[in-house]
Formats: sequence, C-alpha cells, structure tokens
Amino acid sequence: MSKHPASSLQDLQYFGEFGGVNPSISDSSTYTFMTAKGMRDTFEGNGKGCFLYSRHTSPSNLYLSSALAKMENTEDATVFASGMGAITSTILQICQQSDHIVASRTIYGGTYAFLKNVLPKFGIDTTFVDFTNCQAVEHAIQPHTKLLYCESISNPLLEIVDLKRISEISIKHNTKFVVDNTFSP
Repeated sequence: MSKHPASSLQDLQYFGEFGGVNPSISDSSTYTFMTAKGMRDTFEGNGKGCFLYSRHTSPSNLYLSSALAKMENTEDATVFASGMGAITSTILQICQQSDHIVASRTIYGGTYAFLKNVLPKFGIDTTFVDFTNCQAVEHAIQPHTKLLYCESISNPLLEIVDLKRISEISIKHNTKFVVDNTFSP
C-alpha cells in the first residue's frame, strides 16, 4: 500500500484478496518471509512492503491508516491497539531526557499515571495545570518545555479546553501541542 494517500476517500479502492468488494481482514499476528535476505532486511528496517508482526503493522492496519489519513486530510496516520499505546508512543517520540511537559490536571487516569510516575524515571518532568485557564498553561511553560498535552473534552470532568488559544500559546513558545480527542468526534 502506498504511503501517498489517494486524492479522496472514495479513491481508496482496495479490494479483498479474493475479489471481495471490501479489503480482506488480516487477523494473522506473524508473517512469513520468502527469503532469509527478506527477513534480514526487514529486521534491519530495510524491508519494503513486507510484514513482520501485527504489533508493527498489518495489511488491515495499513488500509485503516490510509483511510483515516484521507478522512483527516493529512499525509499519513498510524493506528494502535490501545489509546495508551498511541499516547505513550507520541510522547516518547517528542520528549527525551531533561524535557518538560505541561499537561492538563484532568486527563485519563492511565495517562496521568504515565506522566506522573513513569516519565520521571526517564528524566522527563510534567507540570499539571488547569487547561481551561490559558494563563496558567502559559505560566507553567519552562525553557525546556517540549509539549503541551490535554484532552479536547477532559476525562472525567468533561472540561472544555480552548484549543485555538492553547495552540497559539504552543506556537508562541515553540512547543508541540498534543490533544487526546477520545471524548469528541
């Protein structure tokens, strides 16, 4: 499957393996290699169009990713088996040792625990603030802040964040702004 999305969602014409009008669902967790070189290339990150293990990707996940990217009008998308898998991967892609995060004080408990209890072991600190108070968010930003993190509608209090204003603050301070959009379409 191409990394370049089709021009519209309707242009995604991936038919099933045996001619079905829908793409086939691949429920395999592991995939075979036709040659030892193919396996070696894949493990070294040089594999082109080869599947290794469903946790990395699968034909079904690639189709879904391509459809989501097209729906969101973005270059690419990635799907995960869980929300925490997506959140953890995103944060660890952005932050490294000595970085700082400003996060909403009202977020999913698993995310809160990850930010408060796990990331400090890797030298990443988090300041929790009321994201409905834009001044508090901006005041919490430090020179080594890399990320502002909130939920569009918070869990569990259902607080609404002014995403436009927080985005402006993020741009002003050259940070990434990550929003968990679980509670809204």
